[in-house]
Amino acid sequence: MKILSAEQIREADAYTIKHEPIKSIDLMERAASRCFDWIYERAPQLLSGLMTGESDWRFQVVCGKGNNGGDGLAIARMLMRSGYNVEVIVVHYSDKASADFKSNYDRLGAAAKKQVINLKSEKDIPAFHLDALIVDALFGSGISRPIEGFTAAVVEAINASGAHVVSIDLPSGLPCDGAFRQKELAAVVADDVLSFQHPKMVFFLAEYAFWVGKVHILDIGLHAEFIQGLDTPRALLDRAMLAPLRHKRPRYSHKGSFGHALLIGGSPGKWGAIALAAKACMRSGAGLLTVQSGAAAASGLLAHVPEAMHSLHPGEDYFKKPPVLDPYRCIGVGPGLSTEADCAAGLKLLIQEAKVPLVIDADALNILAENKTWLAFLPKGSILTPHPGEWARLSGKRDVSHSEAIEAQLEMSAKHGIYIILKGAHSSLSDPAGRLWINSTGNPGMASAGTGDVLTGMLTGLLASGYSSLQAAMLGMYLHGAAGDLALENQSPESLMATDLCESIGAAFKQLGYDKAD
Repeated sequence: MKILSAEQIREADAYTIKHEPIKSIDLMERAASRCFDWIYERAPQLLSGLMTGESDWRFQVVCGKGNNGGDGLAIARMLMRSGYNVEVIVVHYSDKASADFKSNYDRLGAAAKKQVINLKSEKDIPAFHLDALIVDALFGSGISRPIEGFTAAVVEAINASGAHVVSIDLPSGLPCDGAFRQKELAAVVADDVLSFQHPKMVFFLAEYAFWVGKVHILDIGLHAEFIQGLDTPRALLDRAMLAPLRHKRPRYSHKGSFGHALLIGGSPGKWGAIALAAKACMRSGAGLLTVQSGAAAASGLLAHVPEAMHSLHPGEDYFKKPPVLDPYRCIGVGPGLSTEADCAAGLKLLIQEAKVPLVIDADALNILAENKTWLAFLPKGSILTPHPGEWARLSGKRDVSHSEAIEAQLEMSAKHGIYIILKGAHSSLSDPAGRLWINSTGNPGMASAGTGDVLTGMLTGLLASGYSSLQAAMLGMYLHGAAGDLALENQSPESLMATDLCESIGAAFKQLGYDKAD
Protein backbone atom coordinates (compact mmCIF):
# COMPACT_ATOMS: atom_id res chain seq x y z
CA MET A 1 0.00 0.00 0.00
CA LYS A 2 1.42 3.35 -1.04
CA ILE A 3 2.22 6.00 1.55
CA LEU A 4 1.17 9.34 0.09
CA SER A 5 2.63 12.73 0.87
CA ALA A 6 0.42 15.71 1.68
CA GLU A 7 0.93 17.04 -1.85
CA GLN A 8 0.02 13.70 -3.42
CA ILE A 9 -3.15 13.53 -1.32
CA ARG A 10 -4.17 16.95 -2.66
CA GLU A 11 -3.42 15.78 -6.21
CA ALA A 12 -5.50 12.61 -5.74
CA ASP A 13 -8.41 14.67 -4.39
CA ALA A 14 -8.23 17.09 -7.31
CA TYR A 15 -7.97 14.32 -9.90
CA THR A 16 -10.92 12.45 -8.42
CA ILE A 17 -13.03 15.62 -8.38
CA LYS A 18 -12.22 16.30 -12.05
CA HIS A 19 -12.35 12.78 -13.50
CA GLU A 20 -14.97 10.86 -11.50
CA PRO A 21 -16.42 13.51 -11.78
CA ILE A 22 -17.67 14.61 -8.37
CA LYS A 23 -18.05 17.98 -6.68
CA SER A 24 -15.59 18.77 -3.92
CA ILE A 25 -18.40 19.14 -1.38
CA ASP A 26 -19.79 15.73 -2.36
CA LEU A 27 -16.37 14.07 -1.97
CA MET A 28 -16.22 15.62 1.48
CA GLU A 29 -19.70 14.27 2.21
CA ARG A 30 -18.50 10.80 1.18
CA ALA A 31 -15.49 11.01 3.49
CA ALA A 32 -17.61 12.31 6.38
CA SER A 33 -20.12 9.53 5.82
CA ARG A 34 -17.38 6.89 6.13
CA CYS A 35 -16.27 8.50 9.40
CA PHE A 36 -19.83 8.71 10.69
CA ASP A 37 -20.41 5.03 9.90
CA TRP A 38 -17.26 4.08 11.81
CA ILE A 39 -18.21 6.21 14.83
CA TYR A 40 -21.87 5.11 14.80
CA GLU A 41 -20.89 1.43 14.72
CA ARG A 42 -18.46 1.77 17.61
CA ALA A 43 -20.25 4.34 19.76
CA PRO A 44 -21.85 1.65 21.93
CA GLN A 45 -18.53 0.20 23.02
CA LEU A 46 -16.84 3.60 23.32
CA LEU A 47 -19.58 5.33 25.33
CA SER A 48 -21.75 2.69 26.98
CA GLY A 49 -19.58 2.57 30.09
CA LEU A 50 -19.77 6.34 30.54
CA MET A 51 -23.48 7.12 30.21
CA THR A 52 -26.64 5.40 31.40
CA GLY A 53 -28.27 5.05 27.98
CA GLU A 54 -27.87 5.79 24.30
CA SER A 55 -30.01 8.92 24.56
CA ASP A 56 -27.45 10.37 27.00
CA TRP A 57 -24.43 9.86 24.79
CA ARG A 58 -22.58 13.10 24.15
CA PHE A 59 -20.31 14.12 21.27
CA GLN A 60 -18.09 17.17 21.08
CA VAL A 61 -16.91 17.89 17.54
CA VAL A 62 -13.99 20.32 17.34
CA CYS A 63 -13.65 21.95 13.91
CA GLY A 64 -11.07 24.17 12.28
CA LYS A 65 -11.99 26.41 9.36
CA GLY A 66 -10.39 24.40 6.58
CA ASN A 67 -11.56 21.25 4.85
CA ASN A 68 -10.82 19.09 7.88
CA GLY A 69 -13.22 21.29 9.78
CA GLY A 70 -15.72 20.83 6.94
CA ASP A 71 -15.45 17.06 7.50
CA GLY A 72 -16.15 17.66 11.17
CA LEU A 73 -19.25 19.76 10.49
CA ALA A 74 -20.63 17.09 8.18
CA ILE A 75 -19.99 14.37 10.79
CA ALA A 76 -21.68 16.54 13.44
CA ARG A 77 -24.74 16.99 11.20
CA MET A 78 -25.00 13.23 10.67
CA LEU A 79 -24.70 12.57 14.40
CA MET A 80 -27.41 15.16 15.14
CA ARG A 81 -29.76 13.58 12.60
CA SER A 82 -29.26 10.26 14.42
CA GLY A 83 -30.58 11.88 17.57
CA TYR A 84 -27.35 12.25 19.50
CA ASN A 85 -26.41 15.10 21.81
CA VAL A 86 -23.79 16.96 19.77
CA GLU A 87 -21.87 20.10 20.63
CA VAL A 88 -19.95 21.71 17.75
CA ILE A 89 -16.91 23.80 18.63
CA VAL A 90 -15.50 25.97 15.82
CA VAL A 91 -12.01 27.34 16.44
CA HIS A 92 -11.56 30.67 14.65
CA TYR A 93 -7.80 30.64 14.25
CA SER A 94 -8.23 32.62 10.99
CA ASP A 95 -10.71 35.04 9.48
CA LYS A 96 -10.76 32.90 6.36
CA ALA A 97 -12.61 29.61 5.84
CA SER A 98 -12.58 27.10 2.99
CA ALA A 99 -15.53 27.01 0.62
CA ASP A 100 -16.47 23.49 1.69
CA PHE A 101 -16.34 24.48 5.35
CA LYS A 102 -18.79 27.31 4.61
CA SER A 103 -21.09 24.97 2.68
CA ASN A 104 -21.17 22.43 5.49
CA TYR A 105 -21.76 25.15 8.05
CA ASP A 106 -24.79 26.29 6.05
CA ARG A 107 -26.02 22.69 5.85
CA LEU A 108 -26.23 22.51 9.64
CA GLY A 109 -29.44 24.52 9.55
CA ALA A 110 -30.69 27.12 12.00
CA ALA A 111 -31.51 24.70 14.83
CA ALA A 112 -28.17 22.93 14.69
CA LYS A 113 -26.26 26.20 14.55
CA LYS A 114 -27.55 26.92 18.04
CA GLN A 115 -25.33 24.03 19.18
CA VAL A 116 -22.24 25.73 17.76
CA ILE A 117 -19.72 27.35 20.09
CA ASN A 118 -17.41 29.82 18.33
CA LEU A 119 -13.95 30.13 19.88
CA LYS A 120 -12.00 33.28 19.16
CA SER A 121 -9.79 33.48 22.22
CA GLU A 122 -8.50 31.30 25.03
CA LYS A 123 -11.14 32.59 27.45
CA ASP A 124 -13.87 31.12 25.21
CA ILE A 125 -12.63 27.52 25.48
CA PRO A 126 -15.45 25.39 26.89
CA ALA A 127 -15.15 22.38 29.15
CA PHE A 128 -14.29 19.14 27.39
CA HIS A 129 -16.02 16.29 29.13
CA LEU A 130 -14.65 12.95 30.25
CA ASP A 131 -17.99 11.31 29.48
CA ALA A 132 -18.06 12.59 25.88
CA LEU A 133 -16.55 11.29 22.68
CA ILE A 134 -14.46 14.09 21.16
CA VAL A 135 -14.16 14.22 17.38
CA ASP A 136 -11.00 16.11 16.45
CA ALA A 137 -11.44 17.86 13.08
CA LEU A 138 -9.25 20.86 13.80
CA PHE A 139 -6.46 20.40 11.25
CA GLY A 140 -5.79 17.77 8.59
CA SER A 141 -2.88 16.83 6.34
CA GLY A 142 -2.48 20.36 5.02
CA ILE A 143 -0.91 21.78 8.18
CA SER A 144 2.44 23.43 7.39
CA ARG A 145 3.64 24.70 10.75
CA PRO A 146 3.25 23.82 14.44
CA ILE A 147 0.10 24.90 16.27
CA GLU A 148 0.56 28.01 18.39
CA GLY A 149 -1.40 30.57 20.42
CA PHE A 150 -4.92 29.99 21.67
CA THR A 151 -5.37 27.08 19.22
CA ALA A 152 -2.63 25.26 21.12
CA ALA A 153 -4.59 25.95 24.31
CA VAL A 154 -7.63 24.26 22.72
CA VAL A 155 -5.49 21.21 21.99
CA GLU A 156 -4.20 21.17 25.57
CA ALA A 157 -7.79 21.32 26.89
CA ILE A 158 -8.81 18.37 24.71
CA ASN A 159 -5.85 16.33 25.94
CA ALA A 160 -6.49 17.24 29.56
CA SER A 161 -10.12 16.06 29.40
CA GLY A 162 -9.29 12.35 29.51
CA ALA A 163 -12.10 11.72 27.00
CA HIS A 164 -11.89 9.24 24.15
CA VAL A 165 -10.67 11.17 21.09
CA VAL A 166 -11.24 10.22 17.46
CA SER A 167 -9.13 12.30 15.06
CA ILE A 168 -10.19 12.79 11.46
CA ASP A 169 -7.42 12.19 8.89
CA LEU A 170 -4.63 12.58 11.47
CA PRO A 171 -4.24 14.00 14.99
CA SER A 172 -4.42 17.78 14.71
CA GLY A 173 -1.01 19.37 14.96
CA LEU A 174 0.98 16.52 13.45
CA PRO A 175 2.73 16.96 10.08
CA CYS A 176 1.56 14.50 7.42
CA ASP A 177 5.11 13.85 6.20
CA GLY A 178 6.87 14.05 9.56
CA ALA A 179 8.58 17.38 8.93
CA PHE A 180 8.40 19.04 12.37
CA ARG A 181 11.55 18.76 14.47
CA GLN A 182 10.78 20.48 17.75
CA LYS A 183 10.68 18.32 20.87
CA GLU A 184 7.60 19.97 22.39
CA LEU A 185 4.65 19.88 20.06
CA ALA A 186 1.04 20.97 20.53
CA ALA A 187 -0.97 18.13 19.02
CA VAL A 188 -4.09 16.16 19.86
CA VAL A 189 -3.48 12.82 21.57
CA ALA A 190 -5.81 10.54 19.59
CA ASP A 191 -7.16 7.19 20.72
CA ASP A 192 -8.33 6.42 17.18
CA VAL A 193 -7.37 8.00 13.86
CA LEU A 194 -9.71 7.76 10.87
CA SER A 195 -7.44 8.37 7.91
CA PHE A 196 -8.45 8.47 4.28
CA GLN A 197 -7.53 6.00 1.54
CA HIS A 198 -3.79 5.59 2.24
CA PRO A 199 -1.58 5.81 5.35
CA LYS A 200 0.63 8.78 6.09
CA MET A 201 4.31 8.71 6.98
CA VAL A 202 3.76 10.39 10.35
CA PHE A 203 1.94 7.26 11.56
CA PHE A 204 5.19 5.26 11.47
CA LEU A 205 7.68 7.62 13.12
CA ALA A 206 8.70 7.04 16.73
CA GLU A 207 8.78 10.73 17.65
CA TYR A 208 5.03 11.01 16.98
CA ALA A 209 3.92 7.74 18.57
CA PHE A 210 2.66 9.51 21.71
CA TRP A 211 -0.07 11.27 19.70
CA VAL A 212 -1.01 8.53 17.22
CA GLY A 213 -3.44 5.93 18.53
CA LYS A 214 -4.91 3.09 16.53
CA VAL A 215 -5.07 4.00 12.85
CA HIS A 216 -8.01 2.98 10.65
CA ILE A 217 -7.73 3.52 6.89
CA LEU A 218 -11.12 4.37 5.34
CA ASP A 219 -11.73 3.98 1.61
CA ILE A 220 -13.36 7.17 0.31
CA GLY A 221 -13.16 6.25 -3.36
CA LEU A 222 -10.23 8.37 -4.53
CA HIS A 223 -9.31 7.60 -8.14
CA ALA A 224 -7.54 4.23 -7.97
CA GLU A 225 -5.83 4.42 -11.38
CA PHE A 226 -4.42 7.85 -10.62
CA ILE A 227 -3.00 6.67 -7.29
CA GLN A 228 -1.59 3.56 -8.95
CA GLY A 229 0.30 5.79 -11.37
CA LEU A 230 1.77 8.06 -8.70
CA ASP A 231 5.51 7.80 -8.18
CA THR A 232 5.57 7.08 -4.46
CA PRO A 233 8.99 6.16 -3.06
CA ARG A 234 7.44 5.04 0.25
CA ALA A 235 5.05 2.15 0.82
CA LEU A 236 3.58 0.01 3.59
CA LEU A 237 4.31 -3.69 3.19
CA ASP A 238 1.16 -5.77 3.38
CA ARG A 239 -0.05 -9.20 2.37
CA ALA A 240 -1.52 -8.02 -0.92
CA MET A 241 1.87 -6.66 -2.01
CA LEU A 242 3.93 -9.66 -0.90
CA ALA A 243 1.75 -12.67 -1.69
CA PRO A 244 2.62 -12.53 -5.42
CA LEU A 245 6.35 -12.60 -4.60
CA ARG A 246 6.28 -15.99 -2.92
CA HIS A 247 7.88 -18.66 -5.09
CA LYS A 248 6.13 -21.90 -5.92
CA ARG A 249 8.48 -24.83 -5.58
CA PRO A 250 8.78 -26.93 -8.76
CA ARG A 251 7.56 -30.51 -8.31
CA TYR A 252 10.91 -32.02 -9.30
CA SER A 253 13.09 -29.72 -7.22
CA HIS A 254 15.65 -31.00 -4.70
CA LYS A 255 17.75 -29.53 -1.91
CA GLY A 256 20.32 -28.25 -4.38
CA SER A 257 17.61 -26.24 -6.08
CA PHE A 258 17.31 -23.94 -3.09
CA GLY A 259 20.88 -22.97 -2.46
CA HIS A 260 23.57 -23.51 0.12
CA ALA A 261 23.74 -20.86 2.84
CA LEU A 262 26.60 -20.08 5.21
CA LEU A 263 26.09 -18.60 8.67
CA ILE A 264 29.06 -17.30 10.65
CA GLY A 265 28.82 -16.43 14.33
CA GLY A 266 28.73 -17.67 17.87
CA SER A 267 31.34 -17.07 20.57
CA PRO A 268 31.70 -18.04 24.23
CA GLY A 269 28.47 -17.17 26.03
CA LYS A 270 26.65 -16.44 22.77
CA TRP A 271 26.25 -19.82 21.10
CA GLY A 272 22.47 -19.59 21.25
CA ALA A 273 22.41 -16.67 18.82
CA ILE A 274 23.85 -18.65 15.94
CA ALA A 275 21.57 -21.62 16.75
CA LEU A 276 18.51 -19.36 16.50
CA ALA A 277 19.72 -17.95 13.18
CA ALA A 278 20.38 -21.46 11.88
CA LYS A 279 16.91 -22.74 12.74
CA ALA A 280 15.28 -19.66 11.17
CA CYS A 281 17.42 -20.09 8.05
CA MET A 282 16.25 -23.68 7.55
CA ARG A 283 12.64 -22.65 8.26
CA SER A 284 12.88 -19.98 5.55
CA GLY A 285 13.71 -22.14 2.57
CA ALA A 286 17.45 -22.79 2.38
CA GLY A 287 18.20 -26.14 0.76
CA LEU A 288 21.49 -26.58 2.61
CA LEU A 289 23.07 -24.74 5.53
CA THR A 290 26.58 -24.73 6.92
CA VAL A 291 27.26 -22.97 10.22
CA GLN A 292 30.79 -21.86 11.02
CA SER A 293 31.30 -21.41 14.75
CA GLY A 294 33.47 -22.64 17.62
CA ALA A 295 33.77 -26.27 18.72
CA ALA A 296 31.84 -25.57 21.90
CA ALA A 297 28.73 -24.80 19.81
CA ALA A 298 28.75 -28.08 17.92
CA SER A 299 26.76 -30.21 20.36
CA GLY A 300 24.14 -27.52 21.00
CA LEU A 301 23.75 -26.84 17.30
CA LEU A 302 23.33 -30.55 16.57
CA ALA A 303 20.65 -30.81 19.25
CA HIS A 304 18.67 -27.76 18.10
CA VAL A 305 19.24 -27.81 14.33
CA PRO A 306 20.35 -31.32 13.25
CA GLU A 307 19.63 -30.35 9.64
CA ALA A 308 22.59 -27.92 9.60
CA MET A 309 26.19 -28.85 8.84
CA HIS A 310 28.88 -27.50 11.15
CA SER A 311 32.25 -26.03 10.20
CA LEU A 312 34.61 -25.16 13.06
CA HIS A 313 36.46 -21.90 13.43
CA PRO A 314 40.05 -23.01 12.76
CA GLY A 315 41.25 -24.08 16.23
CA GLU A 316 39.49 -21.20 17.95
CA ASP A 317 36.24 -20.24 19.64
CA TYR A 318 36.28 -16.92 17.77
CA PHE A 319 35.86 -16.31 14.06
CA LYS A 320 39.02 -15.12 12.35
CA LYS A 321 38.96 -16.54 8.83
CA PRO A 322 36.14 -17.48 6.45
CA PRO A 323 36.08 -20.90 4.77
CA VAL A 324 36.26 -21.37 1.02
CA LEU A 325 33.21 -19.44 -0.17
CA ASP A 326 32.58 -20.99 -3.59
CA PRO A 327 29.73 -23.33 -2.51
CA TYR A 328 27.56 -20.64 -0.98
CA ARG A 329 24.75 -18.59 -2.54
CA CYS A 330 24.66 -16.16 0.38
CA ILE A 331 26.33 -15.59 3.75
CA GLY A 332 24.91 -14.37 7.04
CA VAL A 333 27.33 -13.06 9.64
CA GLY A 334 27.05 -11.52 13.09
CA PRO A 335 24.81 -13.43 15.54
CA GLY A 336 26.88 -14.00 18.67
CA LEU A 337 30.06 -13.10 16.77
CA SER A 338 31.92 -10.90 19.31
CA THR A 339 34.04 -7.85 18.46
CA GLU A 340 37.42 -9.44 19.27
CA ALA A 341 40.29 -8.31 17.05
CA ASP A 342 40.36 -11.72 15.35
CA CYS A 343 36.67 -11.36 14.49
CA ALA A 344 37.31 -7.95 12.93
CA ALA A 345 40.14 -9.39 10.86
CA GLY A 346 37.92 -12.29 9.79
CA LEU A 347 35.08 -9.96 8.79
CA LYS A 348 37.48 -7.87 6.70
CA LEU A 349 38.62 -11.00 4.85
CA LEU A 350 35.03 -12.07 4.34
CA ILE A 351 34.10 -8.71 2.81
CA GLN A 352 37.13 -8.83 0.54
CA GLU A 353 36.51 -12.39 -0.66
CA ALA A 354 32.73 -12.63 -0.86
CA LYS A 355 31.13 -12.48 -4.29
CA VAL A 356 27.58 -13.08 -3.03
CA PRO A 357 25.30 -10.92 -0.84
CA LEU A 358 26.04 -10.76 2.87
CA VAL A 359 23.45 -10.44 5.62
CA ILE A 360 25.17 -8.44 8.35
CA ASP A 361 23.85 -8.14 11.90
CA ALA A 362 24.83 -7.72 15.56
CA ASP A 363 28.58 -7.64 16.28
CA ALA A 364 29.40 -7.67 12.57
CA LEU A 365 27.61 -4.30 12.41
CA ASN A 366 29.51 -3.06 15.45
CA ILE A 367 32.79 -3.99 13.77
CA LEU A 368 31.69 -2.15 10.62
CA ALA A 369 30.86 0.89 12.74
CA GLU A 370 34.51 1.01 13.78
CA ASN A 371 35.67 0.51 10.18
CA LYS A 372 33.26 2.50 8.06
CA THR A 373 35.53 2.49 4.98
CA TRP A 374 34.70 -1.22 4.59
CA LEU A 375 31.15 -0.29 3.64
CA ALA A 376 32.38 0.68 0.17
CA PHE A 377 33.58 -2.89 -0.42
CA LEU A 378 30.44 -4.77 0.59
CA PRO A 379 29.09 -7.02 -2.17
CA LYS A 380 26.22 -5.34 -3.99
CA GLY A 381 22.88 -6.51 -2.70
CA SER A 382 24.10 -7.06 0.85
CA ILE A 383 21.53 -6.54 3.61
CA LEU A 384 22.30 -4.79 6.91
CA THR A 385 19.88 -5.20 9.84
CA PRO A 386 20.73 -2.69 12.60
CA HIS A 387 18.59 -1.90 15.61
CA PRO A 388 18.54 1.82 16.60
CA GLY A 389 21.65 1.58 18.80
CA GLU A 390 23.66 -0.22 16.14
CA TRP A 391 22.42 2.25 13.55
CA ALA A 392 23.53 5.22 15.65
CA ARG A 393 27.04 3.73 15.81
CA LEU A 394 27.14 2.74 12.14
CA SER A 395 25.73 5.98 10.73
CA GLY A 396 27.32 8.30 13.27
CA LYS A 397 23.88 9.87 13.72
CA ARG A 398 23.27 10.03 17.47
CA ASP A 399 20.45 11.84 19.25
CA VAL A 400 18.46 12.28 16.03
CA SER A 401 14.77 11.81 15.36
CA HIS A 402 13.42 8.69 13.72
CA SER A 403 12.69 10.63 10.53
CA GLU A 404 16.29 11.89 10.45
CA ALA A 405 17.56 8.34 11.00
CA ILE A 406 15.50 7.21 8.00
CA GLU A 407 16.98 9.99 5.87
CA ALA A 408 20.47 8.73 6.76
CA GLN A 409 19.36 5.16 6.06
CA LEU A 410 18.25 6.09 2.54
CA GLU A 411 21.49 7.96 1.93
CA MET A 412 23.69 5.01 2.97
CA SER A 413 21.72 2.52 0.85
CA ALA A 414 22.07 4.70 -2.22
CA LYS A 415 25.76 5.43 -1.64
CA HIS A 416 26.86 1.81 -1.18
CA GLY A 417 24.32 -0.13 -3.22
CA ILE A 418 23.04 -2.05 -0.19
CA TYR A 419 19.74 -2.77 1.54
CA ILE A 420 19.22 -1.66 5.13
CA ILE A 421 16.50 -2.84 7.50
CA LEU A 422 16.29 -0.40 10.40
CA LYS A 423 14.55 -2.46 13.05
CA GLY A 424 11.89 -1.11 15.39
CA ALA A 425 8.15 -0.89 16.00
CA HIS A 426 7.72 -0.12 12.29
CA SER A 427 10.90 -1.49 10.73
CA SER A 428 11.93 0.31 7.56
CA LEU A 429 13.71 -1.09 4.52
CA SER A 430 15.73 1.18 2.23
CA ASP A 431 17.11 0.21 -1.17
CA PRO A 432 19.80 1.63 -3.48
CA ALA A 433 17.16 3.30 -5.67
CA GLY A 434 16.00 5.57 -2.84
CA ARG A 435 12.79 3.70 -2.03
CA LEU A 436 11.53 2.97 1.47
CA TRP A 437 9.20 0.25 2.72
CA ILE A 438 7.57 0.31 6.16
CA ASN A 439 6.62 -2.97 7.81
CA SER A 440 3.04 -3.54 8.92
CA THR A 441 3.63 -6.62 11.08
CA GLY A 442 5.19 -7.22 14.50
CA ASN A 443 4.44 -6.41 18.12
CA PRO A 444 6.13 -5.18 21.33
CA GLY A 445 6.62 -8.76 22.54
CA MET A 446 9.38 -9.07 19.93
CA ALA A 447 11.52 -6.63 21.89
CA SER A 448 13.51 -9.44 23.45
CA ALA A 449 16.84 -11.21 23.01
CA GLY A 450 17.33 -13.31 19.91
CA THR A 451 14.58 -11.99 17.65
CA GLY A 452 17.16 -10.14 15.56
CA ASP A 453 19.12 -13.39 15.13
CA VAL A 454 15.94 -14.99 13.81
CA LEU A 455 15.61 -12.21 11.22
CA THR A 456 19.22 -12.74 10.11
CA GLY A 457 18.56 -16.43 9.61
CA MET A 458 15.33 -15.80 7.70
CA LEU A 459 16.97 -13.33 5.33
CA THR A 460 19.84 -15.74 4.72
CA GLY A 461 17.43 -18.60 4.02
CA LEU A 462 15.39 -16.51 1.58
CA LEU A 463 18.47 -15.38 -0.32
CA ALA A 464 19.77 -18.95 -0.49
CA SER A 465 16.48 -20.24 -1.89
CA GLY A 466 16.59 -17.87 -4.85
CA TYR A 467 14.96 -14.58 -3.93
CA SER A 468 16.62 -11.33 -4.97
CA SER A 469 18.04 -9.11 -2.25
CA LEU A 470 15.04 -6.78 -2.47
CA GLN A 471 12.53 -9.62 -2.41
CA ALA A 472 14.32 -11.36 0.46
CA ALA A 473 14.46 -8.15 2.50
CA MET A 474 10.79 -7.34 1.92
CA LEU A 475 9.58 -10.87 2.62
CA GLY A 476 11.98 -11.41 5.52
CA MET A 477 10.98 -8.23 7.33
CA TYR A 478 7.25 -8.88 6.85
CA LEU A 479 7.31 -12.62 7.65
CA HIS A 480 9.49 -12.03 10.72
CA GLY A 481 6.86 -9.68 12.13
CA ALA A 482 4.03 -11.96 11.04
CA ALA A 483 5.68 -14.89 12.83
CA GLY A 484 5.86 -12.74 15.95
CA ASP A 485 2.18 -11.86 15.65
CA LEU A 486 1.20 -15.50 15.22
CA ALA A 487 3.39 -16.58 18.14
CA LEU A 488 1.77 -13.92 20.33
CA GLU A 489 -1.60 -15.68 19.94
CA ASN A 490 -0.31 -18.36 22.32
CA GLN A 491 1.89 -16.09 24.45
CA SER A 492 1.84 -12.65 26.04
CA PRO A 493 4.06 -9.68 25.16
CA GLU A 494 6.05 -10.46 28.32
CA SER A 495 6.51 -14.17 27.59
CA LEU A 496 7.21 -14.11 23.85
CA MET A 497 10.66 -15.52 22.98
CA ALA A 498 12.72 -15.80 19.83
CA THR A 499 12.24 -19.57 19.75
CA ASP A 500 8.48 -18.94 19.50
CA LEU A 501 9.09 -16.98 16.31
CA CYS A 502 11.03 -19.87 14.77
CA GLU A 503 8.08 -22.19 15.35
CA SER A 504 5.69 -19.74 13.67
CA ILE A 505 7.66 -19.06 10.47
CA GLY A 506 5.83 -21.77 8.56
CA ALA A 507 2.42 -20.39 9.51
CA ALA A 508 3.57 -16.92 8.43
CA PHE A 509 4.50 -18.27 5.00
CA LYS A 510 1.10 -19.95 4.76
CA GLN A 511 -0.63 -16.61 5.17
CA LEU A 512 0.85 -15.67 1.79
CA GLY A 513 -0.64 -18.72 0.06
CA TYR A 514 0.98 -21.24 -2.34
CA ASP A 515 1.60 -24.25 -0.15
CA LYS A 516 1.79 -26.84 -2.92
CA ALA A 517 4.34 -27.50 -5.64
CA ASP A 518 3.62 -26.93 -9.33
